[in-house]
Amino acid sequence: MLSEVVNLFRETICFSPIFLGFIALVAVITTVSLKFVQFRYFFTSWKIALGGSKEVAKTGTKSDMSPFQAFLNALNVGIGNGCLAGVATAIHTGGPGAAFWMFCAGFLEMALRFAEVFLSVSFAKLARTTSKAVLGGPFLYIDKLPFGKTLAYVYAAACLFYGLISGNAMQCNSISSAIQHTTGFPSWSVAAVLTAFVIYVMFGGAKRIVKVADAIIPFKVALFFISITIVLVYYWAALIPALRLIFVSAFCPQAAFGAGLGMSVQRMMSTSILRTVNASEAGLGTAGVFYGNTSSSNPFNDGLTGMLSTFMSINVVAMLVSLALVAGGMWNGTYDGAPLVIQTYQSVFGVAGGYIVTVLSIIFGLGVFVPYGYITRQCWLYLTGGRFGQFFTFVFAGVSCLGALMKIGLVWSIVDIAVTCLLAINLSAILLLLPFIRKQIALEK
Repeated sequence: MLSEVVNLFRETICFSPIFLGFIALVAVITTVSLKFVQFRYFFTSWKIALGGSKEVAKTGTKSDMSPFQAFLNALNVGIGNGCLAGVATAIHTGGPGAAFWMFCAGFLEMALRFAEVFLSVSFAKLARTTSKAVLGGPFLYIDKLPFGKTLAYVYAAACLFYGLISGNAMQCNSISSAIQHTTGFPSWSVAAVLTAFVIYVMFGGAKRIVKVADAIIPFKVALFFISITIVLVYYWAALIPALRLIFVSAFCPQAAFGAGLGMSVQRMMSTSILRTVNASEAGLGTAGVFYGNTSSSNPFNDGLTGMLSTFMSINVVAMLVSLALVAGGMWNGTYDGAPLVIQTYQSVFGVAGGYIVTVLSIIFGLGVFVPYGYITRQCWLYLTGGRFGQFFTFVFAGVSCLGALMKIGLVWSIVDIAVTCLLAINLSAILLLLPFIRKQIALEK
């Protein structure tokens, strides 16, 4: 009975055309209101991220990380298994045209990421004028809405649940399954190692979480780009036809599926919006948790670097995966999700392809799992008024252990409801605070 009620709510609200249209509308309004900030300052954002973003804020206040580390952690979360299995599912169910709409959605969601990071840093900066100890993040600007205090607590609770399940249990489940599949190690041994790892990282506090996350991202980015480049070079002759099929089927699905399957442009666009939000998390406000705790005094620059993580996640990583799947020609077979990626890699690397994708899944999972130790900890501290921080370490470790051992079923429908809650609250806040963003940008200039 509970399962039926949850699934009915999920299908009626979470995947309704009205709600998906709301996401797209807010993204378009934000883009236009901010004068296409993602295009006008695209190259400037790279210059800041690669050159000047390591500068520590000159506020004299204590912070958990620098703006550059916040950028790396947002990028770490954005390049996860959603860019592998999630994109493969989108291409399999929505066809090659879904890649085109994901690409377009990625650019629109860059504006949402800019806005949520700008607001998080701005309101943390304002809060520091009265207190040096500030728990930064979307909570601060959501609090300024009508019924803001209640909405901020609802947002923090939904973000805590989403982080524990999607950012923790799901990642540990993927890691455990991958290791068990390739090595035969029992899941309980993987669960024990992951639990010990969590306790070690979390008891080190924010600094250790950031340090471990910093160590993961260069390795996972290097392995991904080297392996995907080899796949694309192997299928070099099919790249132009693949690009043509992606573009044509975006407006004419019958070019890929034929006339009998009832595929529509609306279905492809809906699939693309959902997958890009899941992969990059733009609009959820999670990146604002990182940037809101940097003690930065430059929200505009932080917003620019923040939107690059969305660009890298969707417009680079997800697009390279999409192109490889379509060029490989196996997207319309029987496989879906991670098995489809494995099949494509095996066509190039042989049996080793499965191991490469498995290693990618593991390090992609760790890359999401570790930063979420920080995000969920901040949500916990907000909800508890800064109390029981050490106790939360055992909560997070316990979820990691269960995630590695359990089959996750009904909980995913509840996760979709949590995501809907996060999007509804955070996007409403962005929409209502757009005049504030425009005014602050004008003052900075």
